Amino acid sequence: MLPVNRTTALLAGLVVTLGLAACGGGGTTSRSTTHATTTTRPPATTVPGQRGGKSSVTTGPVHGALRADNHTPRVKRLWAYSVRVTDAADRPLSGRVAIEFVFGGQVVGRDTPPIHPVKNGRWQDKLTFPPAAVGQPLIFRAVVHTRLGSITLDWPITVRR
Repeated sequence: MLPVNRTTALLAGLVVTLGLAACGGGGTTSRSTTHATTTTRPPATTVPGQRGGKSSVTTGPVHGALRADNHTPRVKRLWAYSVRVTDAADRPLSGRVAIEFVFGGQVVGRDTPPIHPVKNGRWQDKLTFPPAAVGQPLIFRAVVHTRLGSITLDWPITVRR
């Protein structure tokens, strides 16, 4: 696990981008219906549960689950999440996971470093969010790449005080 204060740097770009997105950015708006990542299955779904639910993909050659404490992380407090990835026979897969933050359908920030190793089918970490992220409707996204394919797991969040 990386030091907690890395999140300030992690979300610094997010905060600037959110500020620009909130005020329109002063430029032209383009809409895109394509995604930068290729998935091997339908989009992940969020299922209610005790610890905030999970986002999961359970079809195709790569299965994955994203779990987190909740959908409302608190500013400047640790927020834990984990990613689990297996093959269709439920055997753990290794690979890498890219952590992204999405606002209004656009990637506006990435973890620092943005890519982490998935070993024996697992990655877990804890993040903190800056005050400027409070109230912004974000998608916490984990894009998992394995030898069998890639999946995208989305987790909607709104940071609160």
